[in-house]
Amino acid sequence: MKFWLLIPVLALAACKNPMLATNLTFGTGGVEVNPTLSGEIGGATVSIDP
Repeated sequence: MKFWLLIPVLALAACKNPMLATNLTFGTGGVEVNPTLSGEIGGATVSIDP
């Protein structure tokens, strides 16, 4: 699992304007967290939503 997270983090280190967002969803089953990593590479915005 740690290796899986290392690749997006290294890719975002080379990005311009890297961002991390946490999308929280509240439901009957509790709270669900869905992190999203995004950044700008070569003028295009790239998002990673695991």
